Amino acid sequence: MNRALIKKTLLDSLWLCLACLVTIVAFSWIRIVIVSSIEAIRFQKIANNLPDMVKRLSPVPIDDLINYPGLISFTWEEPMAYLIMAVWTITRASDSVSGELGRGTLEMILSQPVSRLNYLVTHTTITLLGVAILAGGSLAGTKVGIDNATVKVSQQSIRFQVPLFGMKLPIGAIPRQPKPVPMKSLVQTKTFVPATINYFCLGVMLTGVTTALSAVDRYRWRTIGIMVGFYVIQTVFELTGMAVESWKWMLHLTVFSVYEPVSFSTKAAKDPAFAWRFLQTESSGYLPDLGPLGCDAVLLLFGIAGIVIACRVFVKRDLPAPL
Repeated sequence: MNRALIKKTLLDSLWLCLACLVTIVAFSWIRIVIVSSIEAIRFQKIANNLPDMVKRLSPVPIDDLINYPGLISFTWEEPMAYLIMAVWTITRASDSVSGELGRGTLEMILSQPVSRLNYLVTHTTITLLGVAILAGGSLAGTKVGIDNATVKVSQQSIRFQVPLFGMKLPIGAIPRQPKPVPMKSLVQTKTFVPATINYFCLGVMLTGVTTALSAVDRYRWRTIGIMVGFYVIQTVFELTGMAVESWKWMLHLTVFSVYEPVSFSTKAAKDPAFAWRFLQTESSGYLPDLGPLGCDAVLLLFGIAGIVIACRVFVKRDLPAPL
């Protein structure tokens, strides 16, 4: 029966997973194409003219964002990346209990020689497998884009050192044209591994919370509605805390405060060892700030806690008759 259960769950999720995978790969690739089509120096001019409130919404200091590692790592902060992961996790996790109850198929599944725990663990495992596939797809699309893109790098004019006076004078009156160079010579794909892991952990958190809601409810539409509301409220808390200095305390009320793919990748570009730190060495405050692995652990903790709660509730709850 386990094989039949696995086959059914895989078939139910196959087309959604393929659609989300193609979308995230294509989106990551296209974004590299867009970034490579504009010189980094132009981003610097635009960033310098941004209002202070807009700069506060940046996940990292604006100077770190306007280089190629920062611009590329922002792929994981784009609404499209959030949407793809949310669509997969909320759709599949909400279907685990309340979805099957609403369709009246859960009783037929559990009438077979399969335990409730076995059913829920199988369903959740395949959902988490899809999370890993989508996270890997985001990195794969980024790698393909980096390996095939070229960027225009402004060349510095040649300067001549004047003896005795210590002055440097440019040689030649003809401005030097930007030179096209392969993007892979400027950016390494491994720089974005911390962002990919953080993206995966975000998916685990969403899967766990949605599965817990599905396990206690009987209507899938209500499970999805509550989860979407939770998602929106958490996002509002994060944006408000970043935009308003006096409300910065709201960042402690949202799990999205530990989803920082841009910060992790930009710092890893400067110091590769930073990607594997649990705590940051430079911290301000009484408690040390979490590093990439520490933030990932928080997201995983929420996700695992949600799955454990879902299993305990689903094993003991009464199943209402389908309407």
